Amino acid sequence: MSITATKVSRSSSTRVPSPDKAGTKFVRQVVIKQNGQPEPISFKTQRDPEWFRRLSNLQHRFGAATFVLVGGMLLVYGATVYTQQKWSQEYRKLGNLQRHERQLVTANESLKNQMATEAETPATGLVPPNPAEAIILQPTTQKATLPQAKPAPKIETPLGY
Repeated sequence: MSITATKVSRSSSTRVPSPDKAGTKFVRQVVIKQNGQPEPISFKTQRDPEWFRRLSNLQHRFGAATFVLVGGMLLVYGATVYTQQKWSQEYRKLGNLQRHERQLVTANESLKNQMATEAETPATGLVPPNPAEAIILQPTTQKATLPQAKPAPKIETPLGY
């Protein structure tokens, strides 16, 4: 970028725009000497228009909001994936437990069947039950009493508390 200046007297100055820095425009005042070389005098800042500052502020706020929303979205996505994995693991465990339960029920029923078939054979010495030979116990009329513990003495507290 080239800086152009017009020849002015020592008492007057001209403004030549320079590159923007961080949203602030710098204006350079230049004085042209007798030999034709420009001599910078000072830098003055010019404020951006109000609408531009508001728009820039809005852009920064939307950038921050976007960052927060993306972070929240990633959190929800991670939680969803994690819960799906845990649910799959627990569902597999449930399937294994149900399979083991079916195996145990099958083994229990086969043992019952085996005991029933063995009981039917006369070599075991088991006889079918006969109601005439049943022993009937009479209920007792006295209930067994346990020694009762003495209740703790009641401590009276004043009503003022």
